Amino acid sequence: MGAIAVSATDERRIERLAKRLGLRSKAGVVRLAVDELERRVARDEMGTAIREYVRKYGRLDRRENALLGTAGVARGDA
Repeated sequence: MGAIAVSATDERRIERLAKRLGLRSKAGVVRLAVDELERRVARDEMGTAIREYVRKYGRLDRRENALLGTAGVARGDA
């Protein structure tokens, strides 16, 4: 894969960011950005999966927890 063409403005932004982050190359900035974007997408996908699970099975989980809570756990109230 070859070089990516960017505008002069973007080139300056990347160089400035590299200095601020202490990275030696523009490729390092791109690598770091891609890693962060992958993490963000993974978090978003996990959140979507959790929301979908709760939407489908939340009622069952709440009912089971209520039944477990009323199951009569012995307490040491003396």
